[in-house]
Amino acid sequence: MASNWLGTTPEKLIPRLRSLLTDLEYLAAPNRHPGFNNAVTIRKCILATRAVPCLVGEMSGHPHIKSGSPAITSELFYLDPKLKLGRTLSRWYHFDEGML
Repeated sequence: MASNWLGTTPEKLIPRLRSLLTDLEYLAAPNRHPGFNNAVTIRKCILATRAVPCLVGEMSGHPHIKSGSPAITSELFYLDPKLKLGRTLSRWYHFDEGML
């Protein structure tokens, strides 16, 4: 991977994540509806999936997955193989045996 920040820099990724958070907080407030002034129009739209960076392995200490069970994380936003750390939107992961 190009960097710990999955191909970009913290200076570019952090403001984008803050913008997403601001939009979600606005939508979560009572009686608020999003403005569509800057929305891109998409025609013949379908829902699809695509591959994103993630971790696969046996979990230990996860709040919803039984210890020792195999699992796949959600999308990674930060990865540092030297520190043996990864961060998804919801939590940190430590791969104590390193990466295979």
